[in-house]
Formats: sequence, C-alpha cells, structure tokens
Amino acid sequence: MQRRSIRRRLGGMETHMLLVASSDSEGAEKTLTGLAEAALSRGHEVTLFFSDSSVRTLAQGDGEGGYAGLHSRGVRLLACRTSALASDVLSSGGFMAGVEMSSLGELALLLEEHDRVVFIGGDGG
Repeated sequence: MQRRSIRRRLGGMETHMLLVASSDSEGAEKTLTGLAEAALSRGHEVTLFFSDSSVRTLAQGDGEGGYAGLHSRGVRLLACRTSALASDVLSSGGFMAGVEMSSLGELALLLEEHDRVVFIGGDGG
C-alpha cells in the first residue's frame, strides 16, 4: 500500500499531527484544544479523532465554540462510529456541523499517514 504523500517538515516546518481523544473530561478537552491551537499556530495540519466518551464533546450545542473554531481553521473532526452509537449523541440531536463519522479502521490508516500522533484520555485527561 502506498502511503499518502505528506510533506514532512520538522523544526519549525509543516507536520501533519493526529490527536486522538478518548475522554470527555474538561482536562482532556483543554489539552486537546490547546495542542491543536499550538500546532495550527505553527502552520501544521491537524486531525482530531474522537473515540469512547470523547464523542459526547462533539454534540450539537455542547462545546461547539472550541471545536467549531478549529474546524473553521481546517482541522478535521472525526468521530468513531461505534463510540457514537454507544453514546446518546446520535439520538439526542447528533453532532455539531463539520464532524465526520469515522471508524477504528480509518484510525489505523491515519496512524500510518500522520507524522506525529498524540493520545489524550484516561482519568486525568
């Protein structure tokens, strides 16, 4: 399988970052948005993948400010379909605008395609 061509630039140059969230804690959300903002401010491309309880942070009307702002700056917001079905998000209004349904299979591909990957979650955020 041919890897997607991504310009790899380190040390002040462009990098494609994947941030994977699995917690809906306030600390995890602050860490996630802070890392994404920092990467964007340095000219990097950013993709956010939400799994487990973190998919609830993408519900319409819940936390839209930070994530909607990131999306408007070119950040992809991906929600794990299995996690979304297990939560109450889809039955209670769905996701905010810009969220794409994804899967753990796609996450495996994203891990191969991105220069840097950070996992954010657990009890401490």
